Amino acid sequence: MASAVRLRPFEHRDLGQVYNLACKALNETYSITVFTDLCTYWPGGLIVLEEGGDIIGFVFGIMVSRAEARILMLAVEPPHRMRGLGSLLYRSFERECANKGIRTVGLEVRVSNLPAIRFYQKLGFQITGRIDSYYTNGEDAYRMQTFF
Repeated sequence: MASAVRLRPFEHRDLGQVYNLACKALNETYSITVFTDLCTYWPGGLIVLEEGGDIIGFVFGIMVSRAEARILMLAVEPPHRMRGLGSLLYRSFERECANKGIRTVGLEVRVSNLPAIRFYQKLGFQITGRIDSYYTNGEDAYRMQTFF
C-alpha cells in the first residue's frame, strides 16, 4: 500500500534530497548554494512533496515584485509523474502567491521540453517569449506567464 503524499514547507533537512532531485529531473547542474540562498528570499515559495519520508517533488519560487512571482524550479521524481502531483505543487504555490497579493507567475522552460510546456499550458501559462542560450548547455528557453 502506498504512503500518503504530503505537501509541506521546505526545511533545511530537505536540502540533499531536493538538490539531487533538481539535478536529476531538471537536467542541470546546480551549485548547492543556489538552494541555500533561495531560502532567504521567500520561504513560502519553497514547497516540498513528501511520501513515506522521501521528497518526491518540490517547487521553488521567488517574489519578483509585490504583484509577480517566478517559479525557478518545479520537479517531480519520474516514477511519480502523471499522478497530478506537479499540479498539486503548482496549486499550492499559487495559493501562497494569492495570499501575498501576487497575481502573475512567470517561469522559463526548455524549448525541447514538450511535456513541461504542455503541463504549464494546462495550468493556464502562455508562451510570452524566447530566451537564447538560457541553459548551461546552450539550449534556448521559452518564457511563460500566467495571470490569476
